[in-house]
Amino acid sequence: MKKLGVYFFILLSLVTVLLSLLGYLGKSHLYLELLVNFKLQYFLLSLIPPIFFVITRRFIWFIVSFLCLLLNFAPIAPWYLPSALSYHVPSARPVTRLFLFNVLHQNTQYSEAISLVKSEQPTIAVFLEATAPWPKELQALQADFPYHYTAKKIQIEIYSKVELKNPVIHLYGTYRGFVSSQVRLDDREVLFVAAHTYSPVSIGKQGFLWRNQQLEDMGNYLQATDKPIVVVGDLNITMWSRYYQKMIQLSGLHNTRAGLGILPTQSIISPQIPWLSIPIDHSLVSKGVKVKDVRTGAYIGSDHLPLITDIVFDEVDF
Repeated sequence: MKKLGVYFFILLSLVTVLLSLLGYLGKSHLYLELLVNFKLQYFLLSLIPPIFFVITRRFIWFIVSFLCLLLNFAPIAPWYLPSALSYHVPSARPVTRLFLFNVLHQNTQYSEAISLVKSEQPTIAVFLEATAPWPKELQALQADFPYHYTAKKIQIEIYSKVELKNPVIHLYGTYRGFVSSQVRLDDREVLFVAAHTYSPVSIGKQGFLWRNQQLEDMGNYLQATDKPIVVVGDLNITMWSRYYQKMIQLSGLHNTRAGLGILPTQSIISPQIPWLSIPIDHSLVSKGVKVKDVRTGAYIGSDHLPLITDIVFDEVDF
């Protein structure tokens, strides 16, 4: 029985590392790419074998399992290290709060979502997957958020305390894409983007291709502006994907999570349990924007948690 336990925990260590490494081959197949999303889960599973091997005094296998643990920890650790984004935040500058929520189309907790937005009082609130009757229900927010844009084609609703100038819908496939708009925040013109990409899980290879194309096009589009940029969206991708990293490289944006943890937001089982969830909802900012805080909101019936971000603009002119 003890030998069986040894074999099991050896296998567990090796499998978690193998799955983690296979995710980096995602360019060759969408199912391999999906494996890259579960870095947190691989790390948590790889914590168990070293404990077992210490208790059973099998020190060679402890060293092997500990090396596997380190390999699984390596992609997670940088997100907890101090970041320039969240340091030296000018305390006297106005705070812009962003609220992002993929509502899940069959979710009926309308009043709970509206109450949360009213209590958080964001500058801009973005709702994704907002199919009927969500647009009608969200009209209760208009008293607090006088500026509203509905992108029915891509199921996005935006409520704002600042004017949304020249909004444009960028459509991918039949019902996903992003909205770009000019907004004035802290006395400067900012390019604001609300995005939702296809999920490769739900519609397979075509969704995989559309998502990747949208991310690349967003990277090129954002690269072309000299304005400060703020992006919020469910990108259906985690920070460890090469497609995400290519978009970041093209756009020059930074993930507001940096230094504050991976903050998982989505799970088909229970998004309020971090170790069952993955971080696919993002807020991204350009140079000159600092992050005061990023956190997830309360569970309100969706397979996503809201993502709430407080940003501050540098005092220097852009």
